[in-house]
Amino acid sequence: MKPVELLTVAERFQLSGIGLTLVPDFPVRDGWKNVVEQVVVVAPDGKEITAQAQLHMMHFNFGNAPTDEQRSRTWRVVVSLLDVEKAVVPIGSRVLVSPATQRAVLGADVESR
Repeated sequence: MKPVELLTVAERFQLSGIGLTLVPDFPVRDGWKNVVEQVVVVAPDGKEITAQAQLHMMHFNFGNAPTDEQRSRTWRVVVSLLDVEKAVVPIGSRVLVSPATQRAVLGADVESR
């Protein structure tokens, strides 16, 4: 199947033990199961790379007195690229995934968006 867009990279962080972690992240949907799959990253200049990605649930700790907005973002689905350096994925890059993964992350009604 032809890959479809999941996200456009707004920021990225090289985290030890996790890999290159991409922003935005996503709300956790009911029944979420972590995913590992090959994705295509398309840089703004059109260059493409294939990388192994982990889409996993992560807990964000906002400290002792989180705001209501922070509390709603405590558990998120985060996309991390394994063995990829930050310089290879410039801001504005698009991450393409399988249609099934896109539906799992964004919801079954994704085609109507």
